[in-house]
Amino acid sequence: METHESVIRQVTLAHRNGLHLTPIGAIVKAVTGFTADVKISFDGKIADTRSAMDMMLLGATAGAELTLEAVGSDAEEALQAVAQILETEPPRH
Repeated sequence: METHESVIRQVTLAHRNGLHLTPIGAIVKAVTGFTADVKISFDGKIADTRSAMDMMLLGATAGAELTLEAVGSDAEEALQAVAQILETEPPRH
């Protein structure tokens, strides 16, 4: 059985409305392409990125410092995909 190191990264939530449905939907969609397990930690709570409800319950607001942790053969790539979504402020309409 292969073992994989965890990859950890701190990110700042760039979305002005916090961690809401739009970035959450993008994260769930992004992680489905990876085998790695990715978790987001905030304020003592941990969310599985495959669960929209878990992420909603974090209550992360704009500017929040989030900790991402990924484990699996494609952990680095999965973590990068999630980080990019969280750190990129979408354009205003």
